Amino acid sequence: MLVHSKAINKLAPSDYAMIKNEHQQLEKYLVDFHDACACSLKPDSDVPICAKEQQTSCHGRMPSFLFHIIDLAGRHFDHEESIMLSRPNIGENNDYFRVHRQAHLDIMKTLQGLADNYFTVTDKTSAAEVYRLFYGKIAGIFDEHDRQFDDPFIESTKQN
Repeated sequence: MLVHSKAINKLAPSDYAMIKNEHQQLEKYLVDFHDACACSLKPDSDVPICAKEQQTSCHGRMPSFLFHIIDLAGRHFDHEESIMLSRPNIGENNDYFRVHRQAHLDIMKTLQGLADNYFTVTDKTSAAEVYRLFYGKIAGIFDEHDRQFDDPFIESTKQN
């Protein structure tokens, strides 16, 4: 996930600290998630078949990871929207704010969908494949959101 370090340096100090901390939490989450299932670290062609105990452990940890990202993202989006609304000339009816908020809602819906569909996917797929698939989806969601919304918004908050 991209952390817009150059742009967030220009936020108010309290907003900067909050956003920086939350981005670090999200990045740590992605690293922990990536490393959670040892079999998922290998390229597809080199994936060993996990021992049954390891498969069980990997599958058992996935729901916690999914619900943790839902919590982290939800809190981060709430904070980000509060910062946006504190800006001059930005209100709930501002087009940019509404589109950005909708993007947050769409991400939350996608993350909830991953959690809801987890048990269906795991019935047919190895733990390693599930971790690689979900990691790619979650990292991609946040990278895309950064490019489309967060980087431009944070750049707009630069203090002159």
